[in-house]
Amino acid sequence: MYPNWRSLCGIFTLAAASVAMLGCGSTSNTNVRAVNASPGFSNFTFQVGQTGIAAALPYGTEGVQPKGQYTTNDSSGAYRQVGAATGQTVLTYATPGKALASVKQSLLKNNFYTIVSIGSSPSMGLVVLTDNDSAPPSGQYNLRFANYSGYSPIDLYITAVGASPSGNPVMGNVGFNQPTYLPLAPGTLELQVTPHNGNLVLATAPFSPAAGSIYSVFFIDPTPGTGSYKLLIVTDPVSAMAKSSGK
Repeated sequence: MYPNWRSLCGIFTLAAASVAMLGCGSTSNTNVRAVNASPGFSNFTFQVGQTGIAAALPYGTEGVQPKGQYTTNDSSGAYRQVGAATGQTVLTYATPGKALASVKQSLLKNNFYTIVSIGSSPSMGLVVLTDNDSAPPSGQYNLRFANYSGYSPIDLYITAVGASPSGNPVMGNVGFNQPTYLPLAPGTLELQVTPHNGNLVLATAPFSPAAGSIYSVFFIDPTPGTGSYKLLIVTDPVSAMAKSSGK
């Protein structure tokens, strides 16, 4: 597990400005959470700046660890607050001081980000997604779909329960790391993923989206030793600024 980073209260001088990190009394914060899309690998920590946000996150799940709780992951779609900064370091590690993957990312004040680990040690990578918490059109929901599997391109169908994929996909020819938001009509439905222009169903999951909500769906590789691709469905906050608890 990561140490209690809140005890590290310092100010990092940036080229453009000085930004106080969370815990120093600053209100210049942003919001982050993590998704583990690294097949079969969970014994590592996500870190943003000097703040560890999730450790030992099981493969194929999303979460953060709330302040002061270093053994329990919050997988409700919640975010952790960290200091906003230009050129912030986002990294993963299994051994402190030895990064498995690292990227520089500008994390803007009052925004929302999902950090996705891809690949496994020693070839892990990181993707940082900017989340859109704007309310969907009236009577609809917003769906973000992203392919972080080794299978590409793929098609996404949203069907009635028990129906086979047919006609045009909701999102077609989806390549690796091409996240897209789309407003859609709610219902009691199923998500189904096939190869592009193919009939084989690679993954399916029940899906009952509600009007006015936002969902992120991540298509990821099978757990090692199994043959089934996975669909991770996360309910995202709407107008998340009003719902962020600073966990």
